[in-house]
Amino acid sequence: MYPLTDPANLPHDVWTLIAGRTAAQSVRDLCSLRMSCTAARNAGEEDFVYRCPSIPIWDQRWWSMSPMHQAGRNFLARCRQSGHLEVLFRSAVSDLFLGRCHFAGMETMHIVAAQGHSPAQYTVSMMLMLRDDFESKNKGLQTFRGLEAAGAPTICKLAFRGVIQGTWTHLRRMPMLNADNLVCSSHACPSRGNMGAIYRHKRCGRGWDVNDGDGGAAHIPCVHCWADYELILFIHLFD
Repeated sequence: MYPLTDPANLPHDVWTLIAGRTAAQSVRDLCSLRMSCTAARNAGEEDFVYRCPSIPIWDQRWWSMSPMHQAGRNFLARCRQSGHLEVLFRSAVSDLFLGRCHFAGMETMHIVAAQGHSPAQYTVSMMLMLRDDFESKNKGLQTFRGLEAAGAPTICKLAFRGVIQGTWTHLRRMPMLNADNLVCSSHACPSRGNMGAIYRHKRCGRGWDVNDGDGGAAHIPCVHCWADYELILFIHLFD
């Protein structure tokens, strides 16, 4: 029979893994664990642990605690400092569309997207396609096509809308889509510039719903016009 080991004598790395697994299941349980002994409390302060909590991005009760940028003030701010992807995504959306930190927001969004976070990749693709230069538009289009191939756009739109719909309407800075920043630049394309009319016809005034899949874009033969149609759907996530 093996002798019992005092939990307090477990290696710090083991305590960190325990704390991380606990955080992924319940933040309340993590708090209880940290109060159990000094070893658990110390392990609970590791960045790894603060990257583990499962935080529903559309549950506004989680996001009423502010400010997120002051790590010494609250749990979410500490998660942000540690690199928690959902918290960083939420922070980036806030900087992009609510605050005056567009550059910082886009930089953070790129960092989160590089970690494989699909909603961040979706947001980056939309923002790139809204730019004026061809290189950015093409890069954004390729990113979105990768998400489309993985069947990810619907859940990405749901996550983005869950964040933006939980904010003060009068504070939102909606991105603009006009004739000057269309993805399709071919004057020979018969559908160029008609995506707005097609959207209104397809949606019949009821707006796009996350359960609509491609939102009626499957019939559009031009891939660049299809991108313009997706940008219209993106803009309507702010409605």
